[in-house]
Amino acid sequence: MHKPHQRFVFLLIIYLLSCSAPLLLGCSGLLLHYYDPTTYKNLTDLKPKVSALYDSFTEVNIDRKAIGGIRLELAQVYEYVKGKGESNQETTNQITIIRDMFERHVQDRLKNGKWSEIDLENMKENIEEAFDIAISTERLKNKNE
Repeated sequence: MHKPHQRFVFLLIIYLLSCSAPLLLGCSGLLLHYYDPTTYKNLTDLKPKVSALYDSFTEVNIDRKAIGGIRLELAQVYEYVKGKGESNQETTNQITIIRDMFERHVQDRLKNGKWSEIDLENMKENIEEAFDIAISTERLKNKNE
């Protein structure tokens, strides 16, 4: 006797869940992180520029203009990513790590003189790994397609 009633309640619950799913997903969408091709491009463009600059750190003279250019680009990437809001905090943190590492490496080069090949290899590996983490994090985000 209770079977038709149970079936009705079950169907009502399914109906209400299906109607509220878009609302629930919309609210949880605030927590989703979406892939941003601009962030991805900024990071993948900047990585080889930093790597090429590091190659020059084995020479006696240092290109302060190139350092300034990289600082500017890092600041622009940071501001862009930060401006996307709290839901993008993990990428903002990774850009901060890259910027801080870059500054430590530049200060090391300015203070201690030209890098040896071992210094170059170690510093490039560290900064490139930091970029790779940020790039792969962006690439693995939800694609809003």
